[in-house]
This record gives sequence, structure tokens and C-alpha cells, in this order.
Amino acid sequence: MSSHRSIAVIFSDIREDYNDAFLTGIQSQANACGYRTFTFSMPQTGELYTNNEEWVYSLIDYDRFDGVIFVEHTFSNHKSLIPPIEKSLRENCSCPVVVIGSSNVLPNVIGMDNQKNFEKVVEHLTDVHGCRTLYCLGGEKGIADERIDGFVNVLKSRGIPCDEDNLLYGGYWISGAKAVAKDIACGTLEKPDAIVCLNDEIAYALIKQLFFAGLRVPEDILVTGFDDSSYASNSAVSITTFTADTHFCGQRAVSLLHSLITGRAPQLPKQKKHSVITGDSCGCGRKSLLNVRAKLDALNSNERCEMEFRNSLFEEKLYKVSSQKELSLFIKNHKYLIRDHISLSVNLMEQYDRFAKCIFLKDYLLNGETAVFRADSIYPDMFSYGAIQNIYILPLVFDKRIYGFMTIGYAGPELYTRHAKVFANRLAIGAEILNVRQQLPPAEETRSVPAQTDVVPTVSEVKTPSATILVMHNSSMTKVHLENVLYFESYEKKVFAAMKNGKYEIKQRLFELEEQLTHKNFFRISRSVLVNMNKTVGYKVEPDRSILAVMSDREELRVSRTNKEEFKQRLERT
Repeated sequence: MSSHRSIAVIFSDIREDYNDAFLTGIQSQANACGYRTFTFSMPQTGELYTNNEEWVYSLIDYDRFDGVIFVEHTFSNHKSLIPPIEKSLRENCSCPVVVIGSSNVLPNVIGMDNQKNFEKVVEHLTDVHGCRTLYCLGGEKGIADERIDGFVNVLKSRGIPCDEDNLLYGGYWISGAKAVAKDIACGTLEKPDAIVCLNDEIAYALIKQLFFAGLRVPEDILVTGFDDSSYASNSAVSITTFTADTHFCGQRAVSLLHSLITGRAPQLPKQKKHSVITGDSCGCGRKSLLNVRAKLDALNSNERCEMEFRNSLFEEKLYKVSSQKELSLFIKNHKYLIRDHISLSVNLMEQYDRFAKCIFLKDYLLNGETAVFRADSIYPDMFSYGAIQNIYILPLVFDKRIYGFMTIGYAGPELYTRHAKVFANRLAIGAEILNVRQQLPPAEETRSVPAQTDVVPTVSEVKTPSATILVMHNSSMTKVHLENVLYFESYEKKVFAAMKNGKYEIKQRLFELEEQLTHKNFFRISRSVLVNMNKTVGYKVEPDRSILAVMSDREELRVSRTNKEEFKQRLERT
């Protein structure tokens, strides 16, 4: 790693919400103090469960960094990951560590003043709107939360009754909103004057569910959020909220870490003053002026990125890659989809490998060239950082299997986009497809027949691993067992795998499948259909002497005249 000073940042995932400002605050302050940042994060496509993406944190070599910032606050959806990260930092990290959030294990903890800020939102409802019956929605019972403490404090200070019935624990996700709306509409929960939600996302979900239940906001119930996320500025019902100053908190963390590294007193950046941002959800309306130009620019940029990604035919081209060199060239031709970066590398390795193979490094490794290096070095030794100030390390994971990691470098404070997350996710799927193709024997390969003996093999001796294929399901790739496929069908330039529970798109061409699966007892019965002979139970003869293949689910498929004789022979052998 470079001799320049550097900071490792342990972050959960960029989700385009208020938590992302932690990173811009950390990066801006770190760069001002002469540090580069290396942010290790999980580019998840799912929300609540990890798929082994946390492996990326094992790449951190603490000895290579001057300090570490653990943004514990961003792991609210993945609390099970916090103890092992804390354990690793306590036992293996000799450099200074700063935690943003809470920790009973590590020192140097910086918290957000959520209690005081949340109290201001509740006070707006009690003092301005005269609310006397209030519920607090969100959080988990038995887990301390400053925002809930702030809610209770305000009610008690105003002499408003408050007990466990006022606290509607629904987690930090939107699932609790539907249950609350239903209970209020059915009368099993008393209709309150207002409901205070722990974040804007919960508030937005609650407003929608109340509407579906026949209750209006703010006419029937007032609703507030917290964090001033994009949900608060929705076009239907703008939400009364409060700005979470996560950017300043990130700056504070770097200032403290810098003082621990240098031994100098921390120099704190100036904090902006914030107040309640009113919206339609409490009846006050949006009084603060919106930066319309900035919002329109951001919207236009997102739409342009979405159009570029869609028009690139990214997935269709990626899933046709048949060699590592082709994969490298594919990355070279599509790196423009990750906007504003100045460095990009893709490195292949397995979960417990110490070394990685870099198959693409912008401006250094091109056209199929590779370099092997220690994985915890993040980049090959040939690499010079130059203008790069902030680097993200994202794991390449599919179906819990590790394929390596991708790095993205920026010249200044920057957040990787949703398309960068999709880029990493699809590269892992492409690596899986490439791995499957390379393991399949060629079609002309013949299997050796063992000599007959009197010894009968046991089931465990003849059992082989079940082959799998990748299909599209709910806009994501998933593995299915090849033995469960009835047939493959080509239709309107797409290929589908037919199974008992439906048809799923597959990103391979029919002739490729035919070449790869001949030894798996698949047979092409027409130009557009490749059937699993093991799932074919017979055939029917039509009046015109054409035949229909009968599948195990009783579906009938037409066999072309040129293939029917060979089909009959294959069926007899099966």
C-alpha cells in the first residue's frame, strides 16, 4: 500500500438514505487532513439478509492503515455482524479506532444527538398542534433507542400519560406500518392524534397503509418522520421530519481519529443549526424552500444513468462471456456505467485465498492481462494512487460463494450508485456462469464404461452432485437443479427454462445449452425446444403422422419431422 496516510472505513451499505452522508463527511474531512479513505462495504441487492457479503471485512489488514472508523450506526439491519467486527477490531487492530454509533467493547465512541433532535419533533406535535394521544412507531422491544427515550421524555414533561401502550415496536423496517394501520381501522387500537415514526421510511409506509385503510393524513391522524430522507419530500404527502446531521458526525469522527493518530487536540468543524422541517403530514405544509434545481439535476442524472444501463444490454452481453479474457474485455467496454470514477479494478479469488488475481485494472491491465497480488493489499503492487483519494472495496458474491472483489476509486468525496452495486452483483453471476461452462465436459466427450464386476456399488458410491443452472427469478439470478427442468424453449430471442412451477428466463442461447447438455440426456426436438429426456414419458401420434412429446407434467410438445425418428430412439433408450 502507498506510503500516504490512509483510513479504513467499515460501513454497511449505501442505500441512498441519510446514512450515506456519514461517508461524505468522513471523506471530505479525511482528505482535508491528508488521508485517503478505503471504505469496505456490502453492495446488497436484498435488504434484511446478507449473502456472505460480510466477507469483505476480512480483507482489512489493520497494519496497513493509520486508523479505522467503524460506522456501527449503519448496521441496524444487520446487528448480528456487529459483535464479530468489534471482536476483530479489539483483538487484531493496533491502530486507533473510532466508532460512530454505540459500543460497549470499543472506546472512542461518537453518537448522534438523536434524543434531543427527536424531542423537537414530538414537541412540535404537542405544543403547536396540541396533540395529547400519541404513539411512537418503530424500534425493537428491549433494545435502547435514544429517539424512543426522547418521545417518552416529552410526553412526561407535558403531563401526558405514557406507558408501553404508546410504544408500537415494529422494528426499523416498514413491516410494522401495515399492522398498525389495520389495527386502528379495525378499532383494536385507539385512534391517536398523532403517530411519531422513528424514520421517514416508516412514516411514508404508514401514510400509505392508513390511506388504504380509509384514514387520511393529516385530516384524521398526524404523522411525522425523522432523518429528512428522500421519502420526506415525496410528491403525495410531504412528511414533517428533522435533519439528521450525519455529515457533521462523519467529520467529527475523522477529527477525533486524527487527534488520536497525531496526539494533537481535535479541531471540530462548525456544525449547522437545524430545526423541524414541517410538511403536509402534520398539516403545516412544506415551509422551507426546496433546492428545486439540485433535485431536478439529481433526477435527470439518475434517469440518464438508468437509460445508459438499460441500453447497454449489460446482462445479455455478460452472460455470453466464455473466457476470462472476454470477461476482462467486457469490463473494459462497460466501465463507463460506473459514473465519475477514476479507477476500477476487478480481482478474482475464493473465500480463503490469500492471493487475488487482478483481471482488470483501469489504465494498467487491459486486453486480458492479469496480475497476482496479496488480496489484503487491495491493489497490485504496480498500482500508483495518483489523484485517487477515496476507494470503495465491494465483494463479488453470488449464492454465498465468493468470487473476489471490485474496487472503485474517486478523486473526491463520492458515493457509489445503485448501478455500481448491480455491476458488482452481475459480475459475480457472470463469474459463476463462466465457472459452470468451464467445468462442463464438451459435447463430444465420451464417458468411460467401467468393467463389469460382481461388486454392486452402494448409493453413496454412485451418487454425484446435482448439476445446476442460473435462471432469472423476481429480477435476480438464482440456482435451480438441472434435473427439475422439463425443457428449454427459445421464444422472441429469449430462452426460458420450463419447470413444474413455471417458466424462467435463462441468459444462455439454445445452441449453447444443446452443446453443453447433450451428455445430460437433453435432446433438441425442434428449432426452439430442447427437452429433458428423463422428464419425457412418451409420445402421441397426430392424424397428420406428426408426433407430440409428452412430458411428466402431461404437457405436449411438437417434435419436428426431421428429429422424430431420433427422438423415438432416444426415448426407447431412456
